[in-house]
Amino acid sequence: MRKAVTLGVLALLLLVVAGLVANRTPDAPPLTTLVGSFFDADYDVTAKFVSFRKESRFVRLEDGTNLAVDIFVPEDAADDRGSLDQSFPTILEYTAYNRAFAQPGMPWWQRIGLRWRLGLKEAVYDRSLFPAVRTMIGMGYAYVVADMRGTGASFGSQTPLMPRLGSDGAEIVDWITSQPWSDGSVGMRGQSYVAWSQYATASQAPKGLQCIAPGVIMFDTFTEGTRPGGITTVRWLSEYSDYLQAFNLSKDDQENGFFPVAPVVDEDGDERWIDEIPLTSAGDTTLFTDENELSYPDGVSRNQHYLARAVNEHKDNFVGRRLLKPDMRFWDATQVFGEDTLSFSDTSPGAMLDGVAESGVSVLNLGGWFDGFVKGTTKLFSSMEQGPGMRMMIGPRFHVPEGVTPPYQDLLGYDGDLASEVILEEIRFFDWCLKGVDSGISEEEPVLLYVMNRGWRYEESWPLERQKIRSLHLGASGSLTPEGGEAGSDHYDVDFDHTADFGSNEMNRWILMWSPDSLMVRTELDERTLVYETEPLDTEMEVTGHPVADLWVSANQPDADVFVYLSDVAPDGTVHYITEGQLRAGFHRMEDPTLQTRGLRPVRPELPWHGFRAEDYDANAFADDQVLNLRFDLQPTSWVFSKGHRIRISIAGADAGNFELHPDLCATGNPEQCLATTLTIHRGAARQSRIELPVIPLS
Repeated sequence: MRKAVTLGVLALLLLVVAGLVANRTPDAPPLTTLVGSFFDADYDVTAKFVSFRKESRFVRLEDGTNLAVDIFVPEDAADDRGSLDQSFPTILEYTAYNRAFAQPGMPWWQRIGLRWRLGLKEAVYDRSLFPAVRTMIGMGYAYVVADMRGTGASFGSQTPLMPRLGSDGAEIVDWITSQPWSDGSVGMRGQSYVAWSQYATASQAPKGLQCIAPGVIMFDTFTEGTRPGGITTVRWLSEYSDYLQAFNLSKDDQENGFFPVAPVVDEDGDERWIDEIPLTSAGDTTLFTDENELSYPDGVSRNQHYLARAVNEHKDNFVGRRLLKPDMRFWDATQVFGEDTLSFSDTSPGAMLDGVAESGVSVLNLGGWFDGFVKGTTKLFSSMEQGPGMRMMIGPRFHVPEGVTPPYQDLLGYDGDLASEVILEEIRFFDWCLKGVDSGISEEEPVLLYVMNRGWRYEESWPLERQKIRSLHLGASGSLTPEGGEAGSDHYDVDFDHTADFGSNEMNRWILMWSPDSLMVRTELDERTLVYETEPLDTEMEVTGHPVADLWVSANQPDADVFVYLSDVAPDGTVHYITEGQLRAGFHRMEDPTLQTRGLRPVRPELPWHGFRAEDYDANAFADDQVLNLRFDLQPTSWVFSKGHRIRISIAGADAGNFELHPDLCATGNPEQCLATTLTIHRGAARQSRIELPVIPLS
């Protein structure tokens, strides 16, 4: 009886609380200032404004396409001047990841909390809930978020990274500068796809665009995105394609999905968004084949509803999985999308550099040592004219700034808040280029690196001018030595089950949405590879730059893939992964790197470049016992090997699940059915297989 009474009282209390929540009309939450280790520095990041006003609307482009846009303008200045008669510099986030979205699968307790704070029945998010954005608004920036064409609540259709997005972005910049709240100056920020949109927009040289802060972005979409070393990143392409489709309502996931919010919402006035999502006659959101067949969960027609009409146009989006097809395996492959015929060059930031340079836009390139696109970050920076407006910051992160997980913090001795540190650098950059504030940028060296196992350090250039290339030669009995030995060879029977996954969540640098939940340790994985390692180091050694593998290889099959991993071996035998590189042997011939920029400018730094065109591929590279010189770079790094540690090179012939298994060796894609393949590594004498390390002399 007591239990029943208790439950009844609890139910009554919940009803009372629910009534309070339902009747509460909260004030706009106050703007906040971020906190983090860098924010203890001498730079003032105190919010100057305490609130903002929001407007959501469609902006019509010249071709008639409407893009959904959110505008956040500071108001109620701390000095009581207000902002209604003020204009502001503007930061634009031009995104494919929903500028505002509903998440119906949120747990009820989170839903109640969100409604208590914001007065919402549904879990609806916009950028004003992001601490970084709130800080920037509070510091006196207007903030604009636009859904790209064919994404979110915007109209039209798209293919990933289509050139048209650059001209669309330029139109949005022009629109911003025409608004009464704009002072005529615009900066852009965001990472990955959103970073690509910045280079595309800047290449169009819109008048008001002063600076961009692109994070974790590739230079060439073929060699650094879809097929590093000519080998398809099947897991990333598949998962990312599905991820992007889910954002655009091409995939049904009502439990955990992200549903875009249109500027015109809640037509039936019930304060809910799930019933605004159009359905097919089959009752799901998988297809929007015929606008006349659209229906809604509540049975109420919304033939004029903006979201239904926009998403109906998204059905013509190019599906990223198309890039997995065999006819897309070469760099010069093209694809037809509507009126566009696109090559990998057409979708590469590297081919946009001349336009960006001519625009005069300042650039802060942001990267991470464990990000799959870090080589793109360094190449974009190095291939541009250096000056106060060209900067680079690379930290110990994966694809997301929050990717410095606790295990890595402990390993590297890193106790900072990297996400906050990146944001502070952005704020200092925008204050300098948009407000003319002396934030210290112009007096600092342009490169800020986190040297792993040591800490943050400024540098004058990339690569570092004081680097010394030190070769470590593959020797007998798995040795790795400064001097080459006598002629010899080692045989490796390829283990097609080998993978570079780490942690219980099976992550690696190529799975870009997440970070490993534990250290990337190769101790057991290297049992499936061919290993060479040094003696314990007599003194510490810093490797900062682009390691290069220079191997002499033959095989018992016409072609094969070669993967090389650089690792740090601790005195207790634990093997910590640092970086990697890969090459399909059929692409061993060297070509002109300016192909990546359409021949318009040199590519820096000067690294081995393999053309990856159909005409460059040799399907019988190893025929007739041919010994090939395979020379290719690994992803750049900055790592200090401690005294007593060993340097290890491990060689594999597959990275199962992440990269495609060679189609000529594994026709079914099943590792157990691959042709028996033996790689022979030749060493010593005239065939000095080695790893070239960019070593920084001890200060």
